[in-house]
Amino acid sequence: MKKRQKMVDLRDYIPAGSVWPEWLINLGERFLGFHALNVAHAHIEDDWENGSEENFFKLACKHLNLLYDLEGLENIPKEGPCVIVANHPHGMSDGLMFGDIAMRVRSDIRIIVNEFLDCVRGMRPYEIKVDVYGGDKAKRANMLGMKQILQWLREGHCILVFPSGSAASYSKQDGRIIDDPWQTNISSLIRKTNATVVPMHISGHTGRLFQLVTRVAKEHRSSLLAREIKRDGRMRHTIRIGKPISPSSFSMFKDDAALSDYLRLCTMLLRYEKKEMKQETTERRMAPIDEPGSPDVLEAEMAALPPETLCYENSKTGLKVFAVEAAQIPHMMHEIGVQREITFRAVGEGSGTACDLDDYDRHYVHLIMWDCNRKALAGAYRFGRTDVILREKGAKGIYNSMFFEFSRKFLDFAKDGLELGRAFITKAYQRHPASLDTLWMGLGRYLVAHPEYRYLYGTVSISSEYSHLSRALMLTYLRSNRMHPELQHEVKAKCPPEDMELLSEDARLIPAALEEPKLLAPLVSRIEPDGKGIPVLLRQYLRLGGTMSAFNIDHDFGDTLDCLVIVEPGATDARMRQRYLGLSD
Repeated sequence: MKKRQKMVDLRDYIPAGSVWPEWLINLGERFLGFHALNVAHAHIEDDWENGSEENFFKLACKHLNLLYDLEGLENIPKEGPCVIVANHPHGMSDGLMFGDIAMRVRSDIRIIVNEFLDCVRGMRPYEIKVDVYGGDKAKRANMLGMKQILQWLREGHCILVFPSGSAASYSKQDGRIIDDPWQTNISSLIRKTNATVVPMHISGHTGRLFQLVTRVAKEHRSSLLAREIKRDGRMRHTIRIGKPISPSSFSMFKDDAALSDYLRLCTMLLRYEKKEMKQETTERRMAPIDEPGSPDVLEAEMAALPPETLCYENSKTGLKVFAVEAAQIPHMMHEIGVQREITFRAVGEGSGTACDLDDYDRHYVHLIMWDCNRKALAGAYRFGRTDVILREKGAKGIYNSMFFEFSRKFLDFAKDGLELGRAFITKAYQRHPASLDTLWMGLGRYLVAHPEYRYLYGTVSISSEYSHLSRALMLTYLRSNRMHPELQHEVKAKCPPEDMELLSEDARLIPAALEEPKLLAPLVSRIEPDGKGIPVLLRQYLRLGGTMSAFNIDHDFGDTLDCLVIVEPGATDARMRQRYLGLSD
């Protein structure tokens, strides 16, 4: 290899560098990692002179021994305006690996660089430069960079960016090295150009010396970035690329800061190892399920019900909703038990018995959705009149007392409400858009007929069929955004969820990033292999303004995560009150 001009010369970075002896300069360059960088850059130039057609990033990763395992390359769009956002755990090596990955898909990339990375000559044709340490002067200079980014995206090209602007730092609050705050200006550019966004996560972090200098004099740590790249060459990195985020979703965010938090959350959720997030479920024996009942027998039983049990009828679908006592419908109760078990087992839950009925069914009211045309049970709820239950059986007569301990304040609240539970829609009706809506129409009409009940409460389940990460995300969201202001401390779970937490720096993003409930479902869908969103019933409760008071794991029911939800119909959206109660302001 012939002698070449240094890519990075220590003399350029120290006072009176030209008078320092060569041996001391060489020693300093080896300590700071400049020597290894210069050697690698010389090898790259040799490769090009010898006819190599490989791009700079690929050759840089090769000669600096930057090795990584990659997942999700197919998620980078091959054309159109695109912004790839990534965390910034290391510094220089992040940009080199970042560029190597993006160039596998498209050549029209520009990477936003800062700190020491600008000195890498091979990067310059691909870079747009910004300065994160230069104060007001740098801000004015950065306006040019922002204009370049905007123009590049409007021409339909690809931008690579580390929104934190600098390598990750130690956080005393979190007890770990985390990304610096993400700058919101990139969110503004994304909105203006309708660019597709692709999140990318890079594993790892910088070394102790780098972090020490960061804490003492952050503005001087750039001199250690070359040293860090040597350290990065001694390990194998994991890089994950998430599913693209469509620009059509950006209008749901109230401002650039909220969008920035959302993009960071999407990026950081990629870090959770699948093996770490695997859900452990309790092994259970499942009995064969009983045979469903005779349609003719069920039809005769439903036809014999008193007229006042009919709550709602949908003439277009033939679905009727009845509110009846268990003693009135012995055959239908068996059918409810069978269909419950079939439906719940299909999503990884279920009692494991041949017919899912319990002692509570005897004194609860059953909301039954009956298909008159097909002579079939389409779905059911059950609800307990809490005032009656407390008077006749005490707090132990409430189904959820098996899983939660209620304070006197909660029971005083609950006595004016109905305890809901065991809701299901049978398989044949689950894709019918009117099914759950019809069931809620019946419930709403029951409330209108019984104004003494002003509240609804009960558990909504998140099945163990969801990944542990999705359940942790939903749990963290509910705890951050949807807790009942007065009753969240009045209920104690008997088996609270453990080890179902996001890292603290991720959890802090949720209140702003997922301010609107409708933002949660697509994020869960990004995580789940089959693309499912949040449970339908949970979505319904959130639409109705439901709030949570406690969470429990039911090990006897497929390790479901049960969320104790409270709905106050009088406080729900006016449109919802009009729809389900037939009332308006």
